[in-house]
Amino acid sequence: MYIDKHLTEKDLLIDLIYSEKLISNSYDSALMESSCLELKKTLLQCHANIRKIQSTILNAAEIRGWNNGKLASEREIESLVNRYK
Repeated sequence: MYIDKHLTEKDLLIDLIYSEKLISNSYDSALMESSCLELKKTLLQCHANIRKIQSTILNAAEIRGWNNGKLASEREIESLVNRYK
């Protein structure tokens, strides 16, 4: 795993939140497509674990006062991209 030396703890926490969201969406899709009852049970268990992890991450963000997310403007995104070129 590559970790950019310029990423802050906040950046890493936000990345974790988005990563867990992607994993959760993958489990949702697999549950919808699966016809095997045992597989569905396992996926539901995995999905519940992801929800617990998401809760832990969001609590960590809230403790640090980082829970007030906002959408970045195009200018902010370009600025960040250019900063790390």
